[in-house]
Amino acid sequence: MTLLTALLALAAVTTAGDPSKKDRYLADKHTPPPAARDCCAAGVHLPERTCQVDPRCRPAPGPGDDAATVVYVRHLWTEEIMPWTGPVVLDRAALGRFLRCHNSGLPGEHPPELIARVLATADKFGARKINVVSGYRNSKYNLMLAKKGREVSRDSNHTRSQAIDFSLPGVDTEKVYKHLLKVHPGGVGYYPVSSFVHVDTGKRRTWRGT
Repeated sequence: MTLLTALLALAAVTTAGDPSKKDRYLADKHTPPPAARDCCAAGVHLPERTCQVDPRCRPAPGPGDDAATVVYVRHLWTEEIMPWTGPVVLDRAALGRFLRCHNSGLPGEHPPELIARVLATADKFGARKINVVSGYRNSKYNLMLAKKGREVSRDSNHTRSQAIDFSLPGVDTEKVYKHLLKVHPGGVGYYPVSSFVHVDTGKRRTWRGT
């Protein structure tokens, strides 16, 4: 037996039990989708801690369906841009890095309902871009800002990843603020000079900054 013949024989034995590409495709096609409880909640663009980041969790587009709208979010401190909607599933780790404290570099951990609120606000005004002014803020950095007289609370919800400051480019900030006052059950702040709004998951309240 020549060396070539031996190698061919070994390859045949090694791959004899492996399924072909066609077999794997058919097997994947007939694999049942994940249970509904394992998929992301409807209407929330961010998976829960227990949900699967699985393309099969998303409904298949039908003939004539419009392409998924993509909303791009820009973090004004880091200059990073990330799509929050569209054909991709956004996972918590990626979002945490994006909304991190720009001073300490520590990641945030914002709840899905707060992300959904920001996205719903953008959708209300037909905005496809969102500017994030502040996401997570490390407590030490927050205290430093408070001591310097900046407009931050010493017990800010930003230090718990429970608040987001944002604006919608091209949309009047006062209109965004008035809309959030009607629909958001938590805190809503308005900063007309800096041109952004604040939303958090705390008790219902409002205030005006600069």
